[in-house]
Amino acid sequence: MLGYFDYPYSRPEQLTGDYIIATYLVYGTDSSNVFKKIGNFAVGQTIGTWIRIPGVTQEMVENYQGRILSMHQIPSGEETIVVLRLAFPIANFAGNFSMMLTAMMGNDVSTALRTKLIDIELAGNAIGAFRGPSQSIDDLRKLTKAFGRPLVLNMIKPCTGFSPVEGAKLFYEAALGGIDLIKDDELLGNTGYNEVADRVREYTKAAKSAAEHTGKETVYLVNITDSPSKMKDNAKAAIQSGAKGCLVNFVFGGIDSMAEICGEFGDKLFIMAHYAGVGVMNWQKGGIANSVYIGLIPRLAGAHAVMTMFVGENNADDRYDFFKTIQSQRMAIGEIKPVVTAVGGGITPLNLAGIYDDIGKDIILGVGGAVQGHPNGAACGAKATMSAVKAAVEGIPIEQAAKECEHLKAAVDCWG
Repeated sequence: MLGYFDYPYSRPEQLTGDYIIATYLVYGTDSSNVFKKIGNFAVGQTIGTWIRIPGVTQEMVENYQGRILSMHQIPSGEETIVVLRLAFPIANFAGNFSMMLTAMMGNDVSTALRTKLIDIELAGNAIGAFRGPSQSIDDLRKLTKAFGRPLVLNMIKPCTGFSPVEGAKLFYEAALGGIDLIKDDELLGNTGYNEVADRVREYTKAAKSAAEHTGKETVYLVNITDSPSKMKDNAKAAIQSGAKGCLVNFVFGGIDSMAEICGEFGDKLFIMAHYAGVGVMNWQKGGIANSVYIGLIPRLAGAHAVMTMFVGENNADDRYDFFKTIQSQRMAIGEIKPVVTAVGGGITPLNLAGIYDDIGKDIILGVGGAVQGHPNGAACGAKATMSAVKAAVEGIPIEQAAKECEHLKAAVDCWG
């Protein structure tokens, strides 16, 4: 019989050592089985399984078994929800995210629960297991020479299907408008028709040519996402070709792969993590909350910036999730630096003042289609975007600012 008055049940005050505390919403239990199911989960995700087995020692229980710190049932209309806090010994994870998430999210079907992971906390000296970002918003400002305002990022469109020379023409047009950063679309990797090294060389030339007109050199973030070994090769090739930044699709590319890139190349490249695919990791009653998966995890893994989906201003639930995610990216965690929030997805010059009011100046504003899709061309789209940012910072209504900038007026007329 599973004991309910000793390990794996514990009080938070009794927790000594280094742990990661996971908070879950648990579905599919009731008062008749909740103690047994959650107890089995704590054991099954650390040292045991659904029945007592020989070989488990008291030393293993005390040092490597999960600890249930609290569980609270919350009746709802459909089914009972349990808020569970479960402490995992960090020694079980061997310093990698793959093992950490395997433990937290389910292993043995005989002991698994239907859960949604909504938060993680670092107890004891667990924080020492994570490097966090090596670069900050201040480093990015020095790199781009953009101070006192949000930075502006453009994503090259079309996404794929063009050569480095053709892409450089698209890059040049956006850079002419004074954009701070330009990244590859997350769909463009190291393809046979558009290789990373060639792209960096061509885009760097385009950046320098545009700088002759604008006085600033736009920084390029090249997508190096690939298999783990090839991702390192891509990073090396990018650096050798003159890159100052890169993009990694960490959801499917792998958190540990990105963490290795950050550890090895984070002093040479400004590294942006992209959330592509996170939707399959997070749903209403399961998976991993965005505040964890695109908030805490890439920050702990060492990414310098994280693309974060813009949610608009009308859906309160989406905005709640959005702000929780940014809290995870920014709020103090010991000596671990904040990760820079990059907001993107359907943004036009008309959205920028609202985002600035919500989040402030220390962000990256990702504007893609509204630059390339501007009725007067990409350079005008970039100029319209930069004018809108300036107006937002100065508190000038966009309609008033549009009177002073024909390109912004065209954008307002198009998307207003």
